Amino acid sequence: MQRLVIVGSGLGGLASAWDAVRRLSDAKVTVVGDERPYVRHKLRLVAAGRDITVSTRHVEAWGAEFVGGEVTRIRRDKREVILEDGRSLEYDYLILATGANSSRPRCPGAERTIGYRRVGDVERLREESPSRVAMVGASLVALHAADTCLALGAEPHVLVRSRLVRKSLEPELSRELEDRLSREGVVFDHGKVREITEGGVRMDDGTLIDADVVVSAMGVTPEVRLAREAGIDLWEDWAVMVDRQGRTSDPRIFAVGDCAVSYDPVTGRPGHFAVGEVATLMAYNAIRAISGSKAALRTPRYIKDVFIGGNFLVSVGFTSVEAEKAGFDVDRRDLSGTEWGDRAFLVYERGTGRILGFSAVSSRDLSWKAAEMEKAVERGRKVGEVLGG
Repeated sequence: MQRLVIVGSGLGGLASAWDAVRRLSDAKVTVVGDERPYVRHKLRLVAAGRDITVSTRHVEAWGAEFVGGEVTRIRRDKREVILEDGRSLEYDYLILATGANSSRPRCPGAERTIGYRRVGDVERLREESPSRVAMVGASLVALHAADTCLALGAEPHVLVRSRLVRKSLEPELSRELEDRLSREGVVFDHGKVREITEGGVRMDDGTLIDADVVVSAMGVTPEVRLAREAGIDLWEDWAVMVDRQGRTSDPRIFAVGDCAVSYDPVTGRPGHFAVGEVATLMAYNAIRAISGSKAALRTPRYIKDVFIGGNFLVSVGFTSVEAEKAGFDVDRRDLSGTEWGDRAFLVYERGTGRILGFSAVSSRDLSWKAAEMEKAVERGRKVGEVLGG
C-alpha cells in the first residue's frame, strides 16, 4: 500500500486528497493541516457570521485521514515528515500544499499591519469594531477587505500606488472599477506609503490616512520554508519549482497551489497565479502523475469576481500591458457596451490575430462569456473566429 502524505488542508490539499482516494486505490492518504478547510474567496462572508468551512466527510468516507497539527520538517532521506509534537509520518509520496502568506509592505511600521488571508483575520476585524480601516495595496484582496469593512460599518480606504488590480485589468477598467466602488462607499487614496503609524498610514507626500486598523493587501508570498529547508529547488528563490505535473526536484515530492509555480497557458512559462481553480487542477495533475500518467491539464489564467453594488469583474489571459512585457506585439479591440460587458477589452497579437486576453467590468454576471474567452485564449483562437467579421 502506497503512503501519501499531504501537507496543508487548504483547497489544494483537500483537492489532492479527494482525487487521491478516488484514483489511487491502494493508497493510504493522510492530510496534515493546522486549520479546517475553507473557501478563501468567501472570507468576506465571515463578517456576517457565515461558516465558510468545507466539509471533509466525503473524503474521509473514502478512507482519508485528517491530522491536526503543523509539519515542522521533511526528512527526505527517511521519507518522513516530523510534526510539531514530535510525531512522524512516513510517506512514499508527499504533496506540499502549504499555501501562501500575506505580503507586508516594505516600510517602517509594517509589523503593525494585519493580513486578510485567514478566517481569524476577519474575526479580528469584527471584534475590534473599527470605524476606519486602511488597505495597503490595490489588489483583489484589498477590495474583498473593503467589502468586509463596509459590512462591518467601517469606512474602507484603499491605498493605490499605481492603479487598481493593474495586472488583471486594462487601465480604463481600473478607473471604471474605482469609480463604481467609490459610489458604494470605498475611499481610494493614491500615492506611495511611507510609514505605518500607530494612528494610520503616512503617505509619501506627508498626508496621514487615519485608521484604527491597517490591512496588508499587497498580494501573497508562497510558504516555502519546509521545501527550502529540505533542499528542494525554488523558482526565483520564492515559490517551489515544479514541472507541469507538479513534481519538484525530488521525484517523490509534489507541490500544488499557492506555494508552487504554475505554467502560463499562453506562453508556457512558469509563473505564480494564486487562484483556487489553478490549485485544484494542479492537485489533479499531481495525483495523475503519482498514478503513472504522463499527461497534465493546462492551468488557466482566469479571474472572476463580484463586488459591492453588483459590480462584476472578469480577467482572462493577459492585459495589453502584461502581454507587451511578455514580448508580444499587441493591439486591442474595445467591446464596451456589447454582450461582452459594460466596459470590456479584447487583447490580441498584432499580425496573427491570436487572442491573448480579455477583461471586463460590468453590472451583470459575465461568467459564460468569460468561460468562452478562456477557451479561446487556451486554444490560441483568432479574433475573427470568436467575434466574427
